[in-house]
Amino acid sequence: MLYKILLLVFLMPLSILQANNSKFLTLTERQWIDSLHNDITIGITQIPNQVLLSDNNSYKGLSIDLFHLIEEKSHLPLRYVYFDSWEKLMQAAKSNQIDIVFFAQKTTSRLQYLYFTDTVLTLQNKLIVNIDKQFHTLEELKNHKLAITAGSALEEYIKYYYPDIIVIPTKDELQSLEFVEQKKVDATILELVRASYYMRTHNLNDLVISSDIEYNYYLSIASTKKLPELNIILSKTLKEIKSSEIAALKLKWGYIKEKKLFFDKQTMIYLAIAFGIIIPFSLYLFIINRKLHTEMQEKKKALSRVTKLRDSKLNEMSEIISMIAHQWRQPLNNLSVLNQLLLSKHKKNILDDKAIEYVYEKSKSQIDVMSKTIDDFRDLFQITEKKETFDLKVMIMNLLNVMQPVLQKHNISIIFHAVDENYYVYNYQSMLFQILMNVINNAKDALVTTDKGEKKIEITLLQTQEGIIIYIQDNGGGIDESIIDKIFDPYFSTKGQKNGTGLGLYMAKIILQERMDGDIYVENQQEGALFTIKLT
Repeated sequence: MLYKILLLVFLMPLSILQANNSKFLTLTERQWIDSLHNDITIGITQIPNQVLLSDNNSYKGLSIDLFHLIEEKSHLPLRYVYFDSWEKLMQAAKSNQIDIVFFAQKTTSRLQYLYFTDTVLTLQNKLIVNIDKQFHTLEELKNHKLAITAGSALEEYIKYYYPDIIVIPTKDELQSLEFVEQKKVDATILELVRASYYMRTHNLNDLVISSDIEYNYYLSIASTKKLPELNIILSKTLKEIKSSEIAALKLKWGYIKEKKLFFDKQTMIYLAIAFGIIIPFSLYLFIINRKLHTEMQEKKKALSRVTKLRDSKLNEMSEIISMIAHQWRQPLNNLSVLNQLLLSKHKKNILDDKAIEYVYEKSKSQIDVMSKTIDDFRDLFQITEKKETFDLKVMIMNLLNVMQPVLQKHNISIIFHAVDENYYVYNYQSMLFQILMNVINNAKDALVTTDKGEKKIEITLLQTQEGIIIYIQDNGGGIDESIIDKIFDPYFSTKGQKNGTGLGLYMAKIILQERMDGDIYVENQQEGALFTIKLT
């Protein structure tokens, strides 16, 4: 019995230590991990020296060592799933067959189905050619063959920015290097560690590095959007790992950050002899301190961005609730009158079946109006990721019907010009709805602060050969010329820190440019600001 008590005493601190090992996670996040019935799957493929396949079918490499640390600190149950090509791995990620991609470059297409942590590994890409070839830039490869791994972010980049280069998709980077060696293609692009590994292990002796290219890899751990909690846990765990531990892993696997030296080694020796060790050492300390200061500033900015995003959502919810309240005010008033009528007839002893039926029908009618209001708002504010064909004129009329009570409250009149009968577009209707609502809300806020007698917002639809143009103009006096060029910048607000987050117009421009083949501009007219939205 004494033995069991002593054993319990010795084991208790260990159990407490293990339980607190992931204390950087919230209780909800730890409970989420405990509730997992299956392992979290990590898709991997051989990419030296990130993932290497050993002779005994085990895995090693920078990524494997890093996931060992993540598993140790977070207690996530992890399991590797090997793919024989990068293209197959990314297809599995896109179809949600795996939960994590070990390392991946963030691209617009991948953001549709993956979340990304902060950058873990930065790699400088090199242009690699045969020793008999003379290519030094991507521009020189116009109408020449470039071997690139199929499905890679690099393939997407080259096809978009250099359409005149003939891209030859390959199974992997080794095949790309072999094609260059055999002169089947003119060049390939690869970072130094992988290139060195393949050239050494496969005796590729006729390859040379021609130059650096401007496209670097900024690799992060990617996780499926089906499990948003997983991305949060991975990001927190990476921040919990000491930077010195990650630096040691990078050094172990040959990832040494390239630095441009102002002086060669011999000159540095002469300078050290001439000026002593104090000056370079002081310079080193200065650079380290400056880097730490920059990192601290970036963290503060990131925290500020998270706070403002939260405030932006709260402001949006407040606007929606305000609109519903205005839509409900009249039906509620009618219901109150009906209740008073019912009570009055009851007190006068003249409450008969006809009166009760009348009150019932009228009440039901008002309740139906309120119910339809909720349904309308639900449909209008539901964000869909699907393009559809819709009549822009009808959509704007629905928007104005929703916003009319709020505008009337502030004595703002709305004028809508649409000469043609129909304005059909193929685009994201709900996104455009919210963008227009945001611009009109900004115009409303500008007018509320003015003392003009007649306040108005004028919306004009114009159909051109290039597409449709939407003009939104107010007579609120315009935007200060000193800041008008900044209003589409992130977190810049004209409403002050208390009332604005500066995200609305920034997000509107990003969504229009990147998702909707459109754009948004602003200029000052005689009476106020004029916003122009173009849809192609």
